[in-house]
Amino acid sequence: MEKNILMPKYMKGKKPVKKRKPSKPIDGINHRLLREQALAKDVVAVEDNSAPTRTELETKATELGIKFDGRTTDKRLLDKIEHTLGANDVVD
Repeated sequence: MEKNILMPKYMKGKKPVKKRKPSKPIDGINHRLLREQALAKDVVAVEDNSAPTRTELETKATELGIKFDGRTTDKRLLDKIEHTLGANDVVD
């Protein structure tokens, strides 16, 4: 007896899955995207009060001539930069 081998798409008891296409608006304009763009324009820029990144600290330290290495922590490097900038303000 031969057994019919069916592909998974046409297996017995399974209906073929029909892929749905995105609907097209009648007027040709995707209003959902227009709303998202309008909301994006209304968003006000948020001030960046976060701590500086390691690369920013290293750049500033090299500009000021501060010596540091990989073992120097971000907090320690920030303290050195602030101390150097504070000493420069007193002289000026």
